[in-house]
Amino acid sequence: MGGHIFEIIIMLFGAAILGFFIGWFLKNNKITELQGYIDALEDKNNRLQTDYNKNERLLIECQTEKRKAEAEKQQIEKLLINCEGKLTLSDIELAKNKIESTSQTLVSAPKTKAKAKTKTKTKVKTDNLKRIEGIGPKIASILKEAKIDTFVKLSKAKAEKISDLLVKAGGNSYNRFDPLTWPEQAKLAAEEKWEELKKLQDELKGGRKK
Repeated sequence: MGGHIFEIIIMLFGAAILGFFIGWFLKNNKITELQGYIDALEDKNNRLQTDYNKNERLLIECQTEKRKAEAEKQQIEKLLINCEGKLTLSDIELAKNKIESTSQTLVSAPKTKAKAKTKTKTKVKTDNLKRIEGIGPKIASILKEAKIDTFVKLSKAKAEKISDLLVKAGGNSYNRFDPLTWPEQAKLAAEEKWEELKKLQDELKGGRKK
């Protein structure tokens, strides 16, 4: 009986030792697993902290840009207010001038109407001077400003006078134009001798005889 009790005690003791080693092994595995989990959490926390710092810097930069934009907006608003003030003064001046002009018109209106009754409207006839060989749009404009706006007037003008007129109005660059044949061409045009004019112009180049 005593031998069986001893064996039971030995078995219990061995089981306790085995249980201790198993518990110790499982504990170490659990600790290692938990430590790995903790390390993973710390790594994730570090990444989140880095992202947070980066976003915080971006937020600060955005706030700085916003303050700059607000400052520029205030400057633009001040400029607009100044411009509106100037425009208002200009509008007042324009309105004042318009009123004064209207008043003067009303005062002088009876005289104008009286004169209008005594005058008869006459339509001024002008000719297309560009039909003359050597005369382009610019020269035609200069001649018309000098009251040479018909073939008849051009036919009576002297070539020297025309040359002086062109240089005076357009500068020395107009010295290259030779108006020697212009009065002759204009005389034929005034007399509506178009065939003779065409024959003459066929012999010309730039208004000059070939």
